[in-house]
Amino acid sequence: MSFQAKHRVILTAVALASGCAIAACAGTPNAIASRPAHVAGRLAAPPAPASTEFFNGITSNSNPRGITKGPNGMWFTENNVDKIARITSTGVVTEFGGLTPGSHPNNIVKGSDNNLWFTESNADAIGRMTGTGRVRVFSTGNEAYGPFDITAGSDGNLWFTFRSPSLNAIGRMTTAGIPTLFTAGLSPGDVAVHDITTGPDGNMWFTEEFGNRIGRITPGGSITEFSNGITANAGLSDITAGPDGNLWFAETGLGQIGRITTSGVVTEFASGITPGAQPGSLVAAKGFIWFNEINMSKLGRASLTGHITEYAIPAAVPSDIAVGAPNNALWITDLTGNGIVRVLE
Repeated sequence: MSFQAKHRVILTAVALASGCAIAACAGTPNAIASRPAHVAGRLAAPPAPASTEFFNGITSNSNPRGITKGPNGMWFTENNVDKIARITSTGVVTEFGGLTPGSHPNNIVKGSDNNLWFTESNADAIGRMTGTGRVRVFSTGNEAYGPFDITAGSDGNLWFTFRSPSLNAIGRMTTAGIPTLFTAGLSPGDVAVHDITTGPDGNMWFTEEFGNRIGRITPGGSITEFSNGITANAGLSDITAGPDGNLWFAETGLGQIGRITTSGVVTEFASGITPGAQPGSLVAAKGFIWFNEINMSKLGRASLTGHITEYAIPAAVPSDIAVGAPNNALWITDLTGNGIVRVLE
């Protein structure tokens, strides 16, 4: 997602794969089975199998955003209420506070120390939460805000994108809370570094939303940028490592999915994506690349050769996506619908 929550989606929901009718599914505890029927005409995609959205236990208007697998469930950020929450595989939610007031936590990941690490995008800080909800916050030491997305690095550290009006950088945070910001090798200007992931080559790979480039940073902090093969004004957002040894990324501005090899060769895919769709977060699971279409009520699935299939999902604005229990289910945060969607196959 871009820094501002600019996505607006109206979705229709789906019946469970068990075969229950929508009316019957509506009685499922702690879940919703349908959205208003008047939006159904927008959806040409078949429903994703066994999609369920959970709402109970989530503070109203919390704007769930980042999500990751962690101890005893999936953990997600509640951007608008400064909380971190855990949801079990059956949909039971527990919320935890202790974050910096007004910090707007954005993305979250499990670190090598088995703690949850998250960005406080409005507080110039990275937070650490234990599996029991204890929080400690570490300043990144630059200005009022900046840390955006975060990943667990191959070197045992946490790596994050840092974007502010005055500085774009890639950050490294040790599990002891010591930050370092790297800027050498980044193009000048507000390139808007966005998402970051650990690649199959042991380096970290990141997107430049305004810079229209993919970046690579080594554990030692050396940055290389790639732009060949990326269509102008692509609006690069999220990036993930695929099971094929490549990196896959979303071109939100163009409605495309991109693939880049570790040597920098880019291929773009659009066939199968609804015109006007905005691919957002991505994750690799079950031999495919899965991605949210943040304005089209849909979940996309790309094969490793770029064949794309779309499915309808029950989320108002599908934000982040991750893989967890049971059975490598997909878990999706619903930004404005204030819920968490679980997709089983």
